[in-house]
Amino acid sequence: MKDSLVDRASVERLLLLVGALRSGLIDALASEGPAPAAQIAAAAGADARASRIVLEALAEEEIAERAAAGNGDPLYRLTSTGRAHLVDPGPLLERSGLIHQVNKMRGWLELPEVIRTGKPAPRNTDQVSLTALVSAMGERDPEILDEIVDRCFAYSGSIGTMVDIGGAVGHLARQFSRRGVKATLFDREATLPVARQFLGDEAAAITLIGGDYTASLPAGRFDLVYFGNVYHIYDRETNSRVTREAFSITTEGGAIAIQDYVWGLSHRAAMFGVNMLRSTEGGEVWTEADHRAWLSDAGFADIEVVDVETAGTQLVLARRPGGRR
Repeated sequence: MKDSLVDRASVERLLLLVGALRSGLIDALASEGPAPAAQIAAAAGADARASRIVLEALAEEEIAERAAAGNGDPLYRLTSTGRAHLVDPGPLLERSGLIHQVNKMRGWLELPEVIRTGKPAPRNTDQVSLTALVSAMGERDPEILDEIVDRCFAYSGSIGTMVDIGGAVGHLARQFSRRGVKATLFDREATLPVARQFLGDEAAAITLIGGDYTASLPAGRFDLVYFGNVYHIYDRETNSRVTREAFSITTEGGAIAIQDYVWGLSHRAAMFGVNMLRSTEGGEVWTEADHRAWLSDAGFADIEVVDVETAGTQLVLARRPGGRR
């Protein structure tokens, strides 16, 4: 049997899982099971025949399992794997991440036209797609967050205040807050309700500010100004201008940290560059030289680029001269 360039079974598995999630079948299975297919379908508001066929596929994929019933009809319930990855809060949860992957596929399917015109595919701007996007960021591996925080502290020495620019649901701001840092989350207004729900009681310890950072950064002075996976969205001019503005809100002796894929350093940079091509007007993956130029022109010094080993990305660090050190 010949080797295939693409694992087609994995593609079908992804689409199966997201179809079951979006239809409500997974949540019905989690709340009703063990139960017959007709009962699960009714709870999801779905077609009974279609639900039975999909439940059988989920069982084959070991996301669901069958249990015998007295009348011979199987009862279905989620496996421990299905619950951990699709329903229950915890380090394995990837529910929103899977949905976001399928949302991205719509743009990838337009790649031939994107290549021909150089223009991005139409974006999903509805609240459901936005929620999936920012919630997917909240499902990041805790080891990645811990490594980023550790590296920022190792570079900065001490951090009393920080702002996470474009910080989605506040997953990183929360990690800094748990270390005793006065953390601020800055993202678009539509993101903040999702962040409050994600953070729960811990939202009270984090300042949440709504706005578009390409228009203006939040007022204040911060020991750490952090940009996580956002520089790749915008063009050179925008990144240069935002870096200069970041200098103005960084305390003397404070630091800026830019976490992203860096061209030539991350093994995923080239493919991620295509992802930005199909989804943004001028975004792409930038080189180390690009980042160094933006930081130096803004007035930052002591520039370092380190690998985030748990994420396959890089962390570009620099300091505003003077002050604490």
